[in-house]
Amino acid sequence: MSDDRELAPLEPGRLPDPYERDYMQGEGMVLYRDKTSSPWQLHAGFGAIAAVMITLAILVPGGWVSTAIGLPLVGVLWLLFSILRVTVSQGHVNVQLGLFGPKIPIAAIESVEALDYDWKQFGGWGIRLNAKGEWMYNLPGDGGRAVKMVWRDRKGRRKVTYVASRENEQLAAAIERARKALPPGTSTSGALTE
Repeated sequence: MSDDRELAPLEPGRLPDPYERDYMQGEGMVLYRDKTSSPWQLHAGFGAIAAVMITLAILVPGGWVSTAIGLPLVGVLWLLFSILRVTVSQGHVNVQLGLFGPKIPIAAIESVEALDYDWKQFGGWGIRLNAKGEWMYNLPGDGGRAVKMVWRDRKGRRKVTYVASRENEQLAAAIERARKALPPGTSTSGALTE
């Protein structure tokens, strides 16, 4: 394996928050962390929906029933889709928008590329699947920058995953560094070669 200086984290001062520490460590040293929050407009929109629901519960007879059902749902959606996190460790790229996203083995990644994209090609923001079967994890405010990873799942099927990041060049560089540090004999399919 390469020396530790090559695998030093790109952001040595950034410590994980409790969620990252508990659920997104990956294998080996974490080389890179990226945490993107939704812009204030999305938070304001969810807050406005919650305020309207509470107002209806007060003003409309029986409105408390729909608010009791809808308000927790709005709260869960707000929490689930307000933060996009990516960690790159020696073993995995872990992507989570809210609680959802893939954990991609570094050894399974065939290529990685930092690029600009148009959110319309994926039909919006969030967790999106385009017509080509490619997944996108993005939030408004990412500046149209993303990383494209081409990788193979355990059954050898080709997958393409895009992850939006304002720092797409650094994210792609961290993934490349992890790929170059793989032990000799590790194939891009994630299995050890004979």
